[in-house]
Formats: sequence, C-alpha cells, structure tokens
Amino acid sequence: MRFTDKYLQGIKPKLTDYRIFEKGTDKGFGIKITAAGAVSFFMQYAFDGKRRFYNLGRYPSVSLSDARERCRETRLIIDKGIDPQAAVKVMAFGSVKDLLDNYIKNMESSGKKTSEEVKYRVTKDCANLFELPANTITPIHIRNILHTIINRGSEVEANRVRSYLHRMFVLGIHHDHDPKMMGNKFTFNLSTNPVDAVPKNHAAESIGDRALSFAEIKLLWNDTTLSPQFLIAVKLLLLYGGRSSEVIEATKEELDFNSMVWALPPVRTKNKKWLLLPITPMAKQLFDELWPYTRNSPFLFPARYRDDKPINETSLGHAISKITCIDRFIPRDLRRTVKTRMGEIGIEKSIRDRIQNHALNDVSSTHYDRYDYLIEKRNAILTWENSLIEFVF
Repeated sequence: MRFTDKYLQGIKPKLTDYRIFEKGTDKGFGIKITAAGAVSFFMQYAFDGKRRFYNLGRYPSVSLSDARERCRETRLIIDKGIDPQAAVKVMAFGSVKDLLDNYIKNMESSGKKTSEEVKYRVTKDCANLFELPANTITPIHIRNILHTIINRGSEVEANRVRSYLHRMFVLGIHHDHDPKMMGNKFTFNLSTNPVDAVPKNHAAESIGDRALSFAEIKLLWNDTTLSPQFLIAVKLLLLYGGRSSEVIEATKEELDFNSMVWALPPVRTKNKKWLLLPITPMAKQLFDELWPYTRNSPFLFPARYRDDKPINETSLGHAISKITCIDRFIPRDLRRTVKTRMGEIGIEKSIRDRIQNHALNDVSSTHYDRYDYLIEKRNAILTWENSLIEFVF
C-alpha cells in the first residue's frame, strides 16, 4: 500500500515497536510505530553487505512528502557508494546559535522588519542554550525557558518566544535538505521539533476589542503628558487608522505636498503593496507642526540621538502606557478605533479597508482592479476629519 496522511493519522500502536514498509517506488521507505504511538519515517538500505536503517524524521514534524523527498535524496547518496549515516557523522552539528542565525537570515531575506526584535528576544531568554547542538534540545529545555518567562509575569511574551523557537526548528529541519545550504560546514540533523510537545498558553492571548469612544478621543487629542512628537504620532494614527510602524517609520520623501499625497512604498506595508493616502488639511497641519522636530533626518520621527534611523516602534507604546486621562490602551487599539468610528458615521467598509490597506483577496481585487481609490479615500478621510473636529475641539 502507499502511505497517506489519513492512514498515518489513524495508525494504532501495539505493545511493542513495529515497522511497516510501503510497497511503492521508493525502495526501503517505511514507518516505525512505537508502543507510545509515535510515528517516524525510515529508510532501509544495505551497505557493505549489512542491513541498516536511516531515520528520516518524525511525523508530523516532518511531512509525508518531505520524508519521501529525503528518502530519494538519501538513496542518491547510497548509489554514490557513501553511507549516509557516516556522512552525517563527519559533519559538525549546528548549535542553537546557528539555528537562530539561520532563522534571522531567512527573515532578512524575506524582508521581515522584525528580525532584530526577534533576535533580541530569543537571545535574551535562550542565550544559555546557544552552545548546545540544536539536535540535543528537548521539550524540557523549551518548557524551562517558557516557565522562566511566565514567572516574571510575561505570559504573552512566553507565547511569542515559543512561536519564534518553533519557527527556528522548522527552518532547521528544512536546512539540511535545502540545496542552497549545502555549502555550510554543519548540519542540524533534526528529526523532530521539540517545541511541538510544549503547548501554547491560549489563556494568555485575548482578541483585542478596545475601541476608544469619541469622548475618549477628545481627552486623548488634548492630552498634555505626551511629548509633542508622540502626540502628533497619536493624532496621525487617529486620523488615518494606520499601523504604528507606518507612521513611526515614515520618511519625508513619501510626502508630496504638491499633489497632497502620502505614498507608502511596498517595503513599508504589510501586504507589500503601495498605499496612497490623501494629505488632508488636518494632516498637513500635523506634518507642519512635526517638521521642526525632524532636524536634518530623512525620517519624520528620528531617533533621539541619530538622524539615520527612526525611533523604535516600541517607544510609542511605552509613552502611551503612561497616559492617565483615559483607560489603558495600546497603539493597535487606535487602528480599531478609527475602523469602528468611521463605520459609525457611515463610511462604507470597502473604503475603510482600502484606507487601512487591508489585504483584499477576492479575484477582482487581486488580479484585475488597479484603481487607486484616492478620490474615495480623500472624501472618506475628510468626512472623518470633520467628525474629529466636531468632537475634539
């Protein structure tokens, strides 16, 4: 028979470990089922007249299709007169630090802007494991790391670190079979992902539902505790409903005051598409107030002591956390506030989605609609702007 995911998911353990060979085109390909119910792939082969077994990884950390591919790659090595187990032994095993470096390199090549933050968070809590070979890490190591983070009162942070570690090991498993990585002097030799066995703390996560009322918006708009730059950032978020990174990392060259358009390039948007926003009278006033604080920096919100980089996105969150004029909120709540209150005054959802640059996945939007909706966005934001003026002044 030929293995399928349905078959593997329904297979039952016995009192002792046993093996099942697939009767297919991949010679020697099979699965081993332990008495505890764990399923792993293997390949049987002969070398120097002796029968041997080569571990291809545990299911489902290694998918059925990946295991087949590993079997075929291993068969090619054997056909060249090389024992695959000996080939693994002569290579160094990559460390946890190598695993993190591989992860960060993958993030950077994919254009992920959070690579530095991820590197900092993993290093902060996992540095004591960095020198260990990645294939020696067990669920107990992961559990102890997350327990330490939870004990300091950071349950959400523990979930974040768990997510980063899980992705690290997934990429480590892929690394050994990626042709682009064949020049590396090490292999991770991972057959399972140790994070799989450690459950996520779902109780720590909650879907945000905080949306400021118009009364709260008025209090926030007139807050006197924020610095002028941060207050302007908050007002821009309340005007456009954008992501905090889109505001905090904005550059001067994105603003065209002749055509009154703010053009955010794909490298700065979540969906990697241009976002064109109208510069309304209120926005122009806010940009004018902000300009003296920009110094000679290309950024609208330059770092305190450097002109060549913007302030850290987390700085805005820290500043907002100290506001006492209204109940606690986070920058993301301002995005939800704008979406909600715009709807309340009658701005249709399709235009609100386009202002906030939500991914539109219907066939028409994805493949055919190339209209920028700038006129409709301008009218909607002007309507929203007039409501803000009515309520906050």
